Amino acid sequence: MEIRVLRYFLAIAEAESVTAAARRVHVAQPSLSRQLAGLEQELGVRLFTRRPGSLTLNAAGRRFRPVARDLVRRAEQATEVMAALGDGEQGPEFTVVASPSTVVSFLAPYMARSTAGPVFRDALQTDPNDVFDVLANSDADIGISTYPAPATLESAVLGRTPVMAQLPAGHRYADRDVLDLADLVAEPLILMSRSNVARLVLDEAVSRAGLAPDIVTETSSAALAQSLAARGSGVCLVTDGARFGLKELVVRGPEGPLTVPLYAGWDRDHYAGTALRELVARLQDFAATGLRHFTDL
Repeated sequence: MEIRVLRYFLAIAEAESVTAAARRVHVAQPSLSRQLAGLEQELGVRLFTRRPGSLTLNAAGRRFRPVARDLVRRAEQATEVMAALGDGEQGPEFTVVASPSTVVSFLAPYMARSTAGPVFRDALQTDPNDVFDVLANSDADIGISTYPAPATLESAVLGRTPVMAQLPAGHRYADRDVLDLADLVAEPLILMSRSNVARLVLDEAVSRAGLAPDIVTETSSAALAQSLAARGSGVCLVTDGARFGLKELVVRGPEGPLTVPLYAGWDRDHYAGTALRELVARLQDFAATGLRHFTDL
């Protein structure tokens, strides 16, 4: 199955006409018709419903179109990588999908300090629990989340990132860098729902320490939780980066700072799998350095 023929198929699917597609890809119409017939014969199914003057994708064609797009995209990316290597560049540049907090607090600092190896060229941002769904339905190369990657992906644990409490600059604890768990639970708390990873980590630590929060406001919106904290309604714990002038403090339990895991996941058959594994190893080293800093607090 040639990439060139897949491009022809996609052009016909978009134009819904062999004649119009032939003009678009600069191939004679009879030749394009033969290429399509050959592809359908190779696949063993018809891909289009044929009507006078038009072709529309049938059920098999609709199923095949995203596969064709993915194969064409991979071929284009492979060409770009080889061209970059030929020009003496440092290697492939990847698109990552992650939460805004992960981009701000982890990936951007990594990029600022990285001087060698594969790098990120773009970042798609979404909720942590949606990261790997977006990865599967976009042009991103790797996803990073506080939730484990599905078993269908190649994956790795990058490390652990600290759970941060956020409070306004005028709060009595605003001059601290670390907030002990016992002090935290004595404050009015603004928490995400119990499916939130940072919330789960906090609930487990509070239970182990035999503590109980006095006042808890629960919300499903991180931005709303932060706005409530900014207006003085309590201390919030969210995985998003601080907004509204809030200050972030590491939360420390009896066993040390509270942390959540960071997982990476990517396609097992990714065209640049070796470079992705190198990138993951570098991210693991960077995460370990950051964790040592927080462990010392």
